[in-house]
Amino acid sequence: MSSDAITLLTPAGLSVRAMDLSRPVALFSLDTETDYGTGRTEALDQVDRFADLMAELEVPWTAFVEGQFFERRQALCRGLEARGVDVQVHCYDHADPGDTPASLERSAAAFSDCMGRRPAGYRAHTYRLTRPLLDTLVREGFRWDSSLMRALAQGANRHPGFRRGDYLVFDDRLHEFPVGTWRGVPVPFNHTHLLLAKRPGEAVLRALFGPTRLVTYNFHMTDLVRCDSLSAAQRSPVVRLLYRYLWSLHGGDTFAVVRRVIGYLRRLGYEFRTTDGLYRELTGPPSG
Repeated sequence: MSSDAITLLTPAGLSVRAMDLSRPVALFSLDTETDYGTGRTEALDQVDRFADLMAELEVPWTAFVEGQFFERRQALCRGLEARGVDVQVHCYDHADPGDTPASLERSAAAFSDCMGRRPAGYRAHTYRLTRPLLDTLVREGFRWDSSLMRALAQGANRHPGFRRGDYLVFDDRLHEFPVGTWRGVPVPFNHTHLLLAKRPGEAVLRALFGPTRLVTYNFHMTDLVRCDSLSAAQRSPVVRLLYRYLWSLHGGDTFAVVRRVIGYLRRLGYEFRTTDGLYRELTGPPSG
């Protein structure tokens, strides 16, 4: 499946309920994948450092793990869960342009074999949720998704039918927790884009807009720890320049920015949840 063939999800033929929370909630997540889709793991192999940081800060979080890892790196997947991390499914392999129904089914089966339970949640490759993937999620018994990018960024889905609500419910069967944006402006509120904004840009976004009631703040290990894997990645010169700019003014990691963001949201009164934890609070225990 080429990226040119991907048609993002629309509300056509889909029941969409826009829902609001009663209080501010922040969901932190890590797309747990090889470095820049290269197959290299220089950054990924430091995931325990990130887990240690989040434990120190007493912040729960969700790991969206590449499907292939449930087949090939089972110790990683089980180790994250043993640390109390909410482990869920990402695309099968970030080296591919995106999931297909078959690769999503493979990820779900591998997850079940590795973890001894069915997955509840999913995040698509570069946030590109499609109708075939949505149908597969429902058929495979997933409870929720967190792929919808309502900002102007990679994978953007700015369809007017998806813009209302803190979260959405599709066909009364699948909850959708959109990726974070700043309130009233289509700018992503996630780690990659905050690093691109730098301190002055972050200050402007805080002062003029502020966070939405539901913040779904996403990380990648390659924007948490410095690594050399970018040299092996297939990226355009412009994208390579953006990555280098992102890392300018930082040393070996961006953990100070993580601390700053968590402190900011904590001062604003946000409650921190895993994504599956919030889903369970909203719906109650699953039937059966």
